[in-house]
Formats: sequence, C-alpha cells, structure tokens
Amino acid sequence: MLKHACREGDVKLVGVPMEDTLSFRPGTRFAPQKIRQILPYLEYTTLFGNVAKPLCDLGDVDLLQGRPEENLARIEATLQKVDPPFIMLGGEHTATLAALSVVKPDVYVHVDAHFDLRDEWPPGQRLSHATFARRAHEKLGFYAIYIGVRAYDDKERRYAEKAGFYVVEGRDFTREAIADAVSTASGRVYLTLDIDVLDPSEAPGVGTPEAGGLSFRKLEYLLADLILTLRPAAVDIMEYSPPNDVSDITATKVVRLLLHVASMLQSRA
Repeated sequence: MLKHACREGDVKLVGVPMEDTLSFRPGTRFAPQKIRQILPYLEYTTLFGNVAKPLCDLGDVDLLQGRPEENLARIEATLQKVDPPFIMLGGEHTATLAALSVVKPDVYVHVDAHFDLRDEWPPGQRLSHATFARRAHEKLGFYAIYIGVRAYDDKERRYAEKAGFYVVEGRDFTREAIADAVSTASGRVYLTLDIDVLDPSEAPGVGTPEAGGLSFRKLEYLLADLILTLRPAAVDIMEYSPPNDVSDITATKVVRLLLHVASMLQSRA
C-alpha cells in the first residue's frame, strides 16, 4: 500500500520519528517504522471501502536525538518540498509545530485528550509536546477547534477561551456538536490527531494515556465528518508509542486510521 515514486495529486506519507521532550512514557520515535512494518499484513478496508491508490512514502526525516529545535527545522525543511495533501506520521506531538509553520493554516483542528497549550512543561521548558500548540498560535495566529480534550491545566483552558477557540470536550459529544464546530471554520485547514484521544482500553500504546476517551468507531466517524467537510491541506497522526502497546492493539488502529485518512484525502485530491 506504499510506493516511492510520487505523481501529482498523490497523498504523501512523511515519517517524523521525533522523541525529544516527552514527559511520561517514551517510545514515539519507533512509531513510523512500526506502522510500515505491519501495514503489508493488514487489509486496506476503510469506512468507504478499500483505499483506491497507494500512498507515496517519502520515508522518515533524519533527526538528531535530544535536539528539538534542530529537529523542527529539519522537519520544516522537508515539508517545504512536499505538496499537499500529505500525512505526517509521528513521533511526538511537538513535530506538528513544524508542519503548521509550513502549511500556515487559517484553521487548526486539534483532536486530542490534551490542549497542549501550556506555557511551560515541564516547568522552565517552553518547547515541548505540551506547549507546541501555544507556540504555534503565538507565531501564526490561527483559529483553532479542539475536540476530545479531557485532561488539562486551568491555565490552558483560559488561554483557549481568551483566544476564542472552539472547544468540544470529552467523549459524549454528538455529530450535531461537531457540525456546529465545523460551521465556524473557513479557509485553509490543518488537522492533527493525537492517538491518546482514544480511551486507553482501546489504545494503550501512547505516551500520556488519559482515562475516559473516545471509542475507535466514534473516532472514525469523527474524522470522516471533519475531513470530508473541511478538506484539510494536511493531516498528522501523532504520539503512537510501540513499546507501550499490547499485542499491537494500538498499531492496528493507527494503520486503519492512516488508511481511512488517506482514502478521504485521495477523494479531496
């Protein structure tokens, strides 16, 4: 389901095995390799049938362990050469800062258990997987839609409110709530998915698990509503952590989500 010679309009896959600032369970740097390893052994069926065309795999960005600023620069330089639509596969969520700097969206859609809007985390560190969205907003000034957040610091919530972001909390939201959120968006869109938005019972292989998350089926339909309506220029799937997975429970879901997203981006292209 992967090829290495791109044509115009192909959906591109870029791996970013970044792991420099994680604050709990390490392992995200192994995600792109793991997903490529098991992809050939799984079927290519999505909610909309089988994926029509293979993804164009551009490989992984070469990164330096423990050098977040340098790694963001390398990811940004690589993505500058990639025409949308593309899918970025992480890797820790900090890498999304580089993609946002390239895409420069009007609207940023953040599907995640966390806001990632802290000013510092851990204390004294301004660039990390828990702060990157704030750094990106300070730099780019986009409008953001947050979906699925359920674990945050009060200061993050206040930042989101002050910035005028649209927030859909928790897991018990309806499709009507998502339609209301989407109706507030206009312009160029970037969508990020942190796998920890899923409940840990469904996706144990993440760095920062939080109880009370989405079911896999609900996430599939949520992504369909978001991508088919907003038609994002690019999507990322972040924070899968193979060493923390159990019997590839999370890996198989990441593969299915990757194919699901690719099929919708192909229809966009």
